[in-house]
Amino acid sequence: MTDLSRRERKKKETREKIFSNAMHLFRMQGFTATSVEQITQYADVGKGTFYNYFPTKEAVILEFSRRTCQDLIINGRQKTSLGTRQRLRTLLQDWAEFMIKDREIAWVTVRNREGADYDMSLHYGLLAILTVGQQNREISREFDPAFLAESLEGMMVQHFIRWFVSGVGDLHEEVNHALSVFLDGLAEKRQEA
Repeated sequence: MTDLSRRERKKKETREKIFSNAMHLFRMQGFTATSVEQITQYADVGKGTFYNYFPTKEAVILEFSRRTCQDLIINGRQKTSLGTRQRLRTLLQDWAEFMIKDREIAWVTVRNREGADYDMSLHYGLLAILTVGQQNREISREFDPAFLAESLEGMMVQHFIRWFVSGVGDLHEEVNHALSVFLDGLAEKRQEA
C-alpha cells in the first residue's frame, strides 16, 4: 500500500515538474517558440514521459487554464455578500486580467475550446452565479441559466478574440460594457402599480 502511494506521489511530482517547467518556458520565450524537446530537457525528463502526462503542448495550456479558472471561481464563491451583477463583474474582471496578463497563453486556450479537454470551469462559475441571481429575482427567470451562462461566456470570448486580433481597446472596459448589456436585458421586470 505504501508503494502505491509513493508511486502516485512520484507521478504527481513528475506531472507538476513538467507543467511548471513548460509554463516557465512558455512565458519566457513564447508558446510557439517552445518545443516539447525544450520542455523535456528543462524538466529533465524523457519525451515519452512528457507524452505520458500531456498528449500535446496545448494540453499543458489547457491544464493551466483549468487551474486558473477554478481559482477565479473559488475566489468568486467567497464573495457571497455581493449581488449578482457585482459577482459577475468581479469574476469577469478577474478573467479579463488573466487574459491580458497571459495574452499568448490565453489565445492558445481560446483556440483550443473544442473537444473533450475543453475546460468548463468558467461556464459552471457563471452558471452558479446566474442561478442564484434568478433565485433572488435579480435577473429574469425566463431563460434556462445554462443557456445564459453559455451566452455570457460566448460574449466574453468573442470580445477577447476581437481584442486579441485587433490589438486595440481595453478588455476590462469591453467586458464591463458587454456585461451591462447582457444584464440590463435580463433585469427582472417590475410590475408598475
